[in-house]
Amino acid sequence: DIPDNPGTSFAITSDKETTSTSVQITNMLPALEQGSVGVYRQKTVNNLFSGMLSARFSELAQKPDAPFIFAFGGRGGGLARSKEMASLSAMVKEDGVERGLEALLAETERVARFGFTATELERQKQSVLRNYERMVAEKENRVSASRADEYIRNFLENETLPTADDEYALHQRFLAEIKLDEINKLAREWFPDKNRIVVVTAPQKNGLTIPDEAKLSAVLKAAPTRELKAYVDTLAATALLESVPTAGTIAKTSTKDAIGVTEWELSNGVKVVLKPTTFRNDEILFRATSPGGTSLAGDKDYIPASTATQVITAGGLGKFNAVDLRKLMTGKVASATPFIGELDEGLNGSSNRKDLETMFQLIYLRFTQPRADQIAFNTQATQFKTIMANQSASPQYVFFEALNGARYQNHLRRQPTTAAMVDEWNLDKSLAFYKDRFADASDFTFVFVGSFDLPTIKPLVERYLGALPSIRRKESWKDVGVKTAAGIVEKKVEKGVDPKSQTAIIFSGTFEYDQASRTTIRAMSEILGTRLLEIIREELGGTYGISANPSYQKIPNPEYSITIQFGSDPQRTDELVKRIFQEIELFKTKGPTEKQVTDQKEAMLREFETSTTQNGYFLSQLTSKYQLGEDPTGILAVPESYKKLDAAAIQQAAKKYLNTNSYIKVSLFPEKK
Repeated sequence: DIPDNPGTSFAITSDKETTSTSVQITNMLPALEQGSVGVYRQKTVNNLFSGMLSARFSELAQKPDAPFIFAFGGRGGGLARSKEMASLSAMVKEDGVERGLEALLAETERVARFGFTATELERQKQSVLRNYERMVAEKENRVSASRADEYIRNFLENETLPTADDEYALHQRFLAEIKLDEINKLAREWFPDKNRIVVVTAPQKNGLTIPDEAKLSAVLKAAPTRELKAYVDTLAATALLESVPTAGTIAKTSTKDAIGVTEWELSNGVKVVLKPTTFRNDEILFRATSPGGTSLAGDKDYIPASTATQVITAGGLGKFNAVDLRKLMTGKVASATPFIGELDEGLNGSSNRKDLETMFQLIYLRFTQPRADQIAFNTQATQFKTIMANQSASPQYVFFEALNGARYQNHLRRQPTTAAMVDEWNLDKSLAFYKDRFADASDFTFVFVGSFDLPTIKPLVERYLGALPSIRRKESWKDVGVKTAAGIVEKKVEKGVDPKSQTAIIFSGTFEYDQASRTTIRAMSEILGTRLLEIIREELGGTYGISANPSYQKIPNPEYSITIQFGSDPQRTDELVKRIFQEIELFKTKGPTEKQVTDQKEAMLREFETSTTQNGYFLSQLTSKYQLGEDPTGILAVPESYKKLDAAAIQQAAKKYLNTNSYIKVSLFPEKK
């Protein structure tokens, strides 16, 4: 047990390598005894309170000159089984600890005095109930790890094990009867002025003064006497779209029966690829892509182009700002998130069957009604600067920066993001680039995978995708000239005080992008990674973990890379790097054993078997095939390429891809005292 504390304890800590500032208030409360329906009901009440309070914090964080970057409140397990912890946490500006603490206390006090509103409670109930509806729909498709975790909690913490149907039924019963008064009183019950701990963590740097216990105590003392007004819940409109657009038509239909795919070409040129599945009972995923991306932006406009979707989506959508959009979408399972990459742009999203039309409306609005909001833009810029301000204090950041610089020769479009780059953000330029990239849907390919049928989705495709703007322009991506350094490049960086080192070795070169090459480079890398784990970790005790990870691409140029990465004692880094290169040469000379080949083939075949029962796998594979102009039925040929693997092919791949006359090696060491 943890003994009760009649007042408030404080823990104020700083560290040279800490990159952010946070403040947390935690109250220790008696743990709820598990096992009864009554306690399950109380946990439902607790979850409603946590969700609504966190939503209030989220809304506050989006206001101009917000008191914190983000914040949340909740209740959960504590440091001992006999106690639970009710917590308020916020990430703040480095000089904003007192203001952030004040805001956490003020919003909680506002709830205690005035309560939540009926509309807040209704939205939160909708959200919770929809989650349990989805749980019931997918109860037979639950992954084993999730089940195992629940059994562990049952054994260790006596957490009950109701079925998905039981939980849904209980929530239907409880949510209908839970009233505001029962929820509002938790603000006083969870956060009294006893059994309280205030924790502050901050960077340690010259010129930064962290408030002491006396200043934090003054904020706590003043909180109950602050003048506050009741929260007003507003939502200007309730319809995502005021009127549906004029539908297009399906101009052409074709099928790929072997893989269960139907292709539609719409009257506006949009291409739609559909693969209905039965892997999950109520999950529909989509991805839309078009060639171009930031490669079509000049260097001087690269930063506004690369941040376009980030700053535009922060403004909301259509006539809704971000706060109202979140409220409107509460309880709906539908999303459509835009992206602009280096070589393409598009959307990612998902829905269930019930909210499928909402997803299509979101798609239509992302093309036709992006929303630029200067207030949201300014808030996001301020928050981003705060988050990035102290990143260079992190040894991992310095290591990544050095690795990126060595690999891409400090190319403009491979620079790590910094706080200074925010000064080059430009909302007008971002909006203009976003609108240009989504001005013509005729070269977009939409891929839909999941639990839908063609007759149901057809009118939605025609109505919303068929109505997307189309100017039939012909364009593609451009090669922006990013090249990986050739020859041997070695770099050593020093950062941090902990006696640990991090090392990355990267082999790269041109690549023949076909299924056989993809299979052999992957098998070779995974066998190499296993061998290095056996030698460097198990035999030499030199690291906790080491891996050899391959990647490959077809555009803009067919290239591969294999990254070997590990952490170690700085005193042993050179010794371990030498042994790694010895093992590489041995691998190239002798190749893998037959057992290694057999084990690898079995692992890859089993992974394929598992992957091909997941909607996400088919979405990713089909999207890639259509982007690269490959036959999508090639997905079905993957197992045969695995079965053809042999020791000779893997040995040849090692000789080809592990060129010890051309690699990049970057090592991080602690600073010299």
